[in-house]
Amino acid sequence: MPIHHSIWRVGQGPAPLPKKEIASEALLESMIVAERAILSPEWMIIGRQQETGHGGRIDLLALAPDGSAILIELKKGRTPREVVAHAIDYAAWAEKLDAQALAQIYGRFKPGGNLATDFQARFGQPLDEESLNQSHQIVIVAAELDASSKRIVG
Repeated sequence: MPIHHSIWRVGQGPAPLPKKEIASEALLESMIVAERAILSPEWMIIGRQQETGHGGRIDLLALAPDGSAILIELKKGRTPREVVAHAIDYAAWAEKLDAQALAQIYGRFKPGGNLATDFQARFGQPLDEESLNQSHQIVIVAAELDASSKRIVG
């Protein structure tokens, strides 16, 4: 189900700030990596521009405190309807990732980092390899979803 967020100017009367397209997806991605709270303070980013082996590339990959994978697809403006198909394809790839594969992805994202150690430091609990990636979420970040994308997601 699509979630819509707005930012409002508070004053004499509340007014929504106008939508503005970001210069590039790479800039949006860099901002999210620098400050994960832009999307969710609950997530730990573990991968960036990860090849799926099927000709696709996931913009960002994260873990939630329960070990579920979060696949993040970024679009700087309005989404084409194909974004949903790409995201589902990425999810099919991600569902096969085990603890070792996720640790390798994290190692490329943060050279010298250790997924289990950093997960413990981030969430205050050990990384349970048995429950790791038992479920996942697909998050599409865009200025706007087109009507067909909304319908497909719904």
